[in-house]
Amino acid sequence: MKWVIDNKGTVNTSVAGTGYCFGKNHPHYNKLLGCLRSNNVEHFEALYDYGSSLERYSEGTVEVRNGSLYWDNHPMPELFTERVLEMRESGVNFSPMLNFLDNLSDNPSDRSIVELFDFLQHKDLPITPDGCFLAYKAVRPDFKDIYSGSIENKVGNVVEVDRASCDANRESHCSSGLHVGSIDYVLSYGHGTKDDDGNIESGANNFLVCKVNPKDVVSVPSDSRFMKLRTCRYEVVSILKKVYHQPVVGVVNKSDNNFRLNDFQHGDGIRNAWVVNPGKPFQ
Repeated sequence: MKWVIDNKGTVNTSVAGTGYCFGKNHPHYNKLLGCLRSNNVEHFEALYDYGSSLERYSEGTVEVRNGSLYWDNHPMPELFTERVLEMRESGVNFSPMLNFLDNLSDNPSDRSIVELFDFLQHKDLPITPDGCFLAYKAVRPDFKDIYSGSIENKVGNVVEVDRASCDANRESHCSSGLHVGSIDYVLSYGHGTKDDDGNIESGANNFLVCKVNPKDVVSVPSDSRFMKLRTCRYEVVSILKKVYHQPVVGVVNKSDNNFRLNDFQHGDGIRNAWVVNPGKPFQ
């Protein structure tokens, strides 16, 4: 692909026989330049007209206003837009995201919904086919929680408390409720590390993958750059062995095409998880 940039940064180019012009006011200006440099035609076309393409892909569930993605009048973070684009380009249909938004609409607190978007701006927090999301937790060697040593967090356990007992004030940085976090937060909290390939070195503590339904999110404390989350319920899915970057994680039951999340609770942890790609062979 060839292109010309004028002294104001406006780009004129021809891609697959179609002429395009965009300036620095385009929300994906730098990424479009990256596509031109790497000759990525499909990604360029999706980013250039991402508004209408996302609306078509989501069957009208989300809409784009002035370059921003909205769901139910809630502005969604840029990372969410990137995740939806990644899902589309990977051949994943919109149903996991639709299920996520349906679950989110069941959250009784509009404030919790807005705060969850702050948390999900962090990477490596994939959603599941049934519309939940995966986050992480550091626990003691005996799988009890680090803070109190009283909560059992073995794989398969569902940990739940009364929502009313959870502190909904995000300015209460360490308070009542169940907590999960981003990968960087829990590695820091639990004194773990990861190498350049995303392999986890757990040290003395264990690190877990937890499944959270967005309807159960209570608050995202304002400290630690919104990297931890307070919820009233989570399910311990697996021991974390390797960070992964897919937008959707799960397993398809080929016999009835239902999703069975327990199928990726292998002893080797999350590295055995599949990317859900309905209608196409497993990747």
